[in-house]
Amino acid sequence: MKKIIAFFVLSTTLASYSCNVVQVKKKADNQKIYLEPNALERLGDSVRFNLIVALPNAMLLKNETYVLSPYFKYGNETYTFEKKMQVKGDTLDVYSGVKLKKSFTMPFVAGMEKGALFARGEILNNQSVSQQETDEVLISQGIITTASLSQIGQYRGQEQYPVLGLWAEPSEPETMGMLYENDWEDLAKIFTTYSGIPFTAKAPFLETIEGPGDGTYKMNKMKTLAHFAQVDRDVFKRFERLNAQSMEGFDEVSNLQLSILARSVRAGTVPADTLSEKDYIRALNREPGWTEKEALLRAMVEVYPSAYAYNNLGVVFTNRANRTQNTKDRNHLLENALFAFNRSNGVFENPYATYNLGIVFWLWEDKFSAYTSFYRANSLTNSDKLTKIHQAALGAVSIFNGDYRLAVIHLNKAEPNPTNLFNQGLANVLSGDHYNATIQFEKSAIQNMGNGFPFYGLALIAARNGEEGKLYENLKKAITRNDFLRERAVNDFEFAAFHKKEGFKEVIR
Repeated sequence: MKKIIAFFVLSTTLASYSCNVVQVKKKADNQKIYLEPNALERLGDSVRFNLIVALPNAMLLKNETYVLSPYFKYGNETYTFEKKMQVKGDTLDVYSGVKLKKSFTMPFVAGMEKGALFARGEILNNQSVSQQETDEVLISQGIITTASLSQIGQYRGQEQYPVLGLWAEPSEPETMGMLYENDWEDLAKIFTTYSGIPFTAKAPFLETIEGPGDGTYKMNKMKTLAHFAQVDRDVFKRFERLNAQSMEGFDEVSNLQLSILARSVRAGTVPADTLSEKDYIRALNREPGWTEKEALLRAMVEVYPSAYAYNNLGVVFTNRANRTQNTKDRNHLLENALFAFNRSNGVFENPYATYNLGIVFWLWEDKFSAYTSFYRANSLTNSDKLTKIHQAALGAVSIFNGDYRLAVIHLNKAEPNPTNLFNQGLANVLSGDHYNATIQFEKSAIQNMGNGFPFYGLALIAARNGEEGKLYENLKKAITRNDFLRERAVNDFEFAAFHKKEGFKEVIR
């Protein structure tokens, strides 16, 4: 009789537990999970989103805890978030549902754009033992990477590799003081011996001369000082004449002699000091090859270690890196460029080397450091020409980092060339201003009809507006001009709604 009673109790308990499990699973499956915003998007070097879960009422008993674990699958990899979403049953009202919300971030790596975000719910008892798991739930497919289309000059299927960075030319007012001969240190020595103004009045001049900034920045700053007109006449004009004479000279070797000597210097068969600083500058301007420029500049910094020489050597390393596919070799060249630009700034902080540091960080995809460098470079000059270049770079980085309104502000101050107009259009698209985006893309296309990027931008607008005909028309123009864009369009989740349509397949084919 006792055995019968025990069997009956056990059977009742198992039946009750089985019924509870079914109920729990049914309730858990009624969970609603969605994203805010409604698609995953790369911003800078990461993907950030809010996950929202709506749970039905009476889903949990007082001694139960609901836990949701999101994870991202891409290729053969899975990124698991340390954060989890959870709520305890004893904190809920059994007569109303509950909504949970939490922010998540994951670093973006190549290949994630084709991945998917999943989540699995779980109910634990008060001993943290799992009672039931829900089925795997697909939350979102793919990652939108449109912001990464912003351009500074990286190679993306163009006919020619663009030249990256600012090459210093000694004939420009901004590069005054960058050469080894007659640099800012020489000017400081000349000014120290100058006795035309009181000693106390000389201090702010010296502070500016020895401080950061280019020629336009320093001169504009000194124009506000007392006695500037006198100092300009007695000291600065004299220094400028000395600088000009050192570049002209009367012992100039012929172009043929210079070519022979430069080749011998590159080969190491004659000493580096065989050429004067002026000869090196002439030889560099006549030499189209990056490898040859590097050899000349390596020799030049041995005998004329100037802000000019180190900056331009860094530009050579940067452009060689931009043309190198091997990751190890590319990083090695970028490290050399970083060293050279820092040496240039070590002579005196200038907007050329500082801007070029930003290019290195951009190529390394360290967009925060890139923005910081571009911003600092912009503060080191009063040159309208350089300011426009710096503003364009700041705009491009702001797009990548997801600050689209700031990007528009920067780009409005940049030169309206095809690249900057495209970036303006891109910033407007991403901020939802399709009208101004269309205008900028069309202006960019008119300036360079062979460039596929503005047409790709117009295709993005058409996709977002659901204009299928315009999408196919502009996408075809884009991909026939640029193979990089053809490969991108196939997996671009901006076009996810059209990927399976025959019209889209026909354009891509």
